Amino acid sequence: MFVYDALKALEKEGRVIRVGLVGAGFMGQGIVEVIESAPAMEVVAVSDRDLSRAKACFEGIGVSRYREIRSLGESKKVAIPEERIICEDYRLIPEIGGVDFVIEATGVPEIGASVAYNSIRNKKHVGMLNVETDVTVGYYLHRHAIKHGVVYTVCSGDEPAALKELYDFARTCGFTIVACGKGKNTPLDVSATPRSLAKRAEEMGLNPKILTEFVDGSKTMVEMSCFANGTGLTIDRRNMHGPHAGLKELVQMFTTRERGGILSKEGVVDFTIGDVAPGVFLVVRHEGEQVNRTLRYLRIGEGPEFLLYRPYHLTNVEVPVTLAICCLYRVPCLVTASPPTTEVITIAKKDLRKGDRIDQIGGWTVYGGIETAIRAREEKLLPLGLCEGAVLKVDVSRGSAITLSQVELKESILLELRRIQDTLDD
Repeated sequence: MFVYDALKALEKEGRVIRVGLVGAGFMGQGIVEVIESAPAMEVVAVSDRDLSRAKACFEGIGVSRYREIRSLGESKKVAIPEERIICEDYRLIPEIGGVDFVIEATGVPEIGASVAYNSIRNKKHVGMLNVETDVTVGYYLHRHAIKHGVVYTVCSGDEPAALKELYDFARTCGFTIVACGKGKNTPLDVSATPRSLAKRAEEMGLNPKILTEFVDGSKTMVEMSCFANGTGLTIDRRNMHGPHAGLKELVQMFTTRERGGILSKEGVVDFTIGDVAPGVFLVVRHEGEQVNRTLRYLRIGEGPEFLLYRPYHLTNVEVPVTLAICCLYRVPCLVTASPPTTEVITIAKKDLRKGDRIDQIGGWTVYGGIETAIRAREEKLLPLGLCEGAVLKVDVSRGSAITLSQVELKESILLELRRIQDTLDD
């Protein structure tokens, strides 16, 4: 990969990309380990509300000397790189001098918005593993980063960025995109709750709420919305199709109805349940006669549609690629550079009553769906990223999409940025 040689050259010059991390859970601890093994980069500061997890990040890579800071005043006096830092307060990481790049890995939309906004304000590049924040205010954060001369990006490793790599390859080679998708690695159960998944989560070593976000489909909706918004693609219908399908069925299934498939149009994102996970795929076609002949010769398929498939996404393991591309070449891996084409909407997981307070994504009250941005605006649907803490003004029945007029939203920096984003044009 071209970035490796550039990183080795940077290392030879004695230069290092210094990283601050917010969120030291399963993903965060892996990020610290993989960055430590990569050339010309290191994590110098870690924040987590559970300080023991921040300590574990450094101790896991053999670093036993670090300093805890507790205030903004302390954060501004840190001597990077002479010391490594831990803290409970996520607000301190964007203020630490000497940090070049901040990674947000909490999965909490409000925290992600605060960390990204303030890191950019302090002229630090930002990499988001918190895709929930990106689908809510990513378009604004990209514009904010341009204004301050830094890069805001979704990180490599998750399905959106993995798909973007495959998409860029296909478009560069002149392919037309019929459909793009991911494999969902769990059965879909929109009624799932942390309680119903508690035993399974314990067996997997996961937070039950994180597992719930995967099982109830919210995570898939978030990921595919992120990718669609970063490419200008759209959806074929609300919540996508999500068929049970294996690799051998993708080309026949993800084509238009006129050709025997399930789609009403081309250029859409979707997902499958089956053996595609943990991979991502594109169904493409090419107008070139010789190109099609070559693809048939190479046994890629018979055409006119062909499958391009990446059989993996490595989550936190791929994060160093993002650091290198952003810091060395100052370009994002995936970003919403134009007004979003899709919206992740909020759907009642059970019958909700007036006065009920919506809990967090992956909780007991709601799950995420996906709709076109145009229709979501027309129907004034509540973005999933804004749902936490909202109070119902009326009863809402199970399975109904919740509208903005039906809730009293909690004031936050996330809501403030979303209000600004909604006023932006291209």
